[in-house]
Order: sequence, then C-alpha cells, then structure tokens
Amino acid sequence: MIQKLRNDKQGFTLIELMIVIAIIGILAAIAVPQFMTYRMRSYNTAAKSVVHNLKADEGNLNSELGVYGHTEAASALLQAADGGAAVADTTTDANLELAATTARPGGRIVGTTNDGTRSLGLAITLGRQMVAFATDTNDANDNSTYNAFARHFKGDTAYAIDADVENVLFSVSNPNWPNNAGIGATTIAPAAATPPADDITNQGGGGLPTANWTRVR
Repeated sequence: MIQKLRNDKQGFTLIELMIVIAIIGILAAIAVPQFMTYRMRSYNTAAKSVVHNLKADEGNLNSELGVYGHTEAASALLQAADGGAAVADTTTDANLELAATTARPGGRIVGTTNDGTRSLGLAITLGRQMVAFATDTNDANDNSTYNAFARHFKGDTAYAIDADVENVLFSVSNPNWPNNAGIGATTIAPAAATPPADDITNQGGGGLPTANWTRVR
C-alpha cells in the first residue's frame, strides 16, 4: 500500500478499499461498546462516591449533635442542574442554618438534637447531573439511624447505605434509567429509616431484570 502511494500512476483497487473499510468497521464494532461500558462504569462510580460522601457527612453530623440528619425536600432531591453542581452557600455558619428553597437549592444535611436545643446543617457538594438524598428517623424522634441514596442521571445503577448495616453497600440497576429525568432517588428508595432494621435488602427499587435492592458487599 505504501508503494502504491508513491506511484502516481497507480491507485488503490476497489477490493483494497473495501478491505480497509471492513477493517475499520471491525475495529469500531469492538471499540465503541467498550467505550460505552467504561463510560457507564464511570457514571456509576461517581454515584457510589456520592453515597459514601453522604455516609461521611452523616458521621460528622452525628459527632457534633449525637444524631443523624436528612436532606431537605425543598432542595429538589439535591439534583444538580445541567448548568453546574448543586452546592450549599457555605460562606458563613449563618448561611448553613438557612433552609433549602427553590431559589437556594444547595445541598445540605440537617440535624436537630433530640431536645431541640441545637440544629446544624452540613454542606454537601454534588457533581453535575447527580441526584442524592438521605432520610433519618424523624418518625421515632431519636434520629439514631439513616439511609442514604445516590444515582447519576446518565448511570444505570443506584447505590444506598443503611447505617444499621455496617460496611454494606446496596445497589439496584435498570438499563432504562440513563437520561431518564423521571427516575429520582426517592423513586427507587425504600421508606424512611427504621432502627435497627435493614431497610434496603430485597426492597423494591424498580430494577431490571432484578427489581429489588441487593447487597454489593
């Protein structure tokens, strides 16, 4: 082929061109699916990192107040807009005491001591197109446990952590979730945390073909 390129009087034959095109097609057929797989894995890894960050934030809140906290409904499930990441205004402590609103959708976990004398909000930062939330035991009024959930808008797997189950990560997957704006974290999450039970294992999560949440490790 190199020799032909050097020869001004002779070009490529149709068969040679077809062979080159076929080779390119084979390489593309191998490379594209692998690229898609790696990209999906990166989206899911981002969601896994977020849920672990929520666990760390809950631990920090508990060390300060002796209770766990929850994300606020007004923060639109902490879902970051396409324009950038959702982040609480952390300029001053006073700003962290402000509740999330539609105009101020920044993410924070909020906790209140059982006697109601002290409240604290910890800022959490989400990357673009991430959705996450955490629930505590508000119904029991002791805030002694929590559940945390996260999913990437373009990922096919959601992850969860239950404070009552040590060192266990839960997941549920569905190939129809990527780019589906109607699938938020609460759509696939079990009810509020209930101590000291495992609130997530075998609970419905809308997965496909396995509908329920399962343990990753």
